[in-house]
Amino acid sequence: MGLKKLNAVLQKNLEDLRESGRDKGPEMIIEKIIKAQGDKGPRYIINGHGDKEFIKMNANSYLGMSMLPEVIEAEEKAAHKYGVGPGAVRFISGTHRPHIDLETKLAEFHGKEAAMLFSSAYVTSMGVI
Repeated sequence: MGLKKLNAVLQKNLEDLRESGRDKGPEMIIEKIIKAQGDKGPRYIINGHGDKEFIKMNANSYLGMSMLPEVIEAEEKAAHKYGVGPGAVRFISGTHRPHIDLETKLAEFHGKEAAMLFSSAYVTSMGVI
């Protein structure tokens, strides 16, 4: 397939996504996070939507645990001990004591001889296969 034909096909696909409301759309800027309260999880105020509260369903902290004081305190403690930065997967950054401790606790919890941490859901799937 030539480049012109490929571009035309891709443009048509993008157009179809836009028309059906399935495209990514513009970036939504989170202006404020309302911490979880009672049985209500965290809510988000998004730029351009006034005071309307949104639920964020596409985050690693969908339960709002990243806002818990004890989690923040543990992260600060770890930052002072191990430093901060973008980090990397274990085979690049190395194995740290918390890796071993967590694997040991997971193995004990599941009544197994050992456990292994994976860096992502994809890598977990590949490791299981």
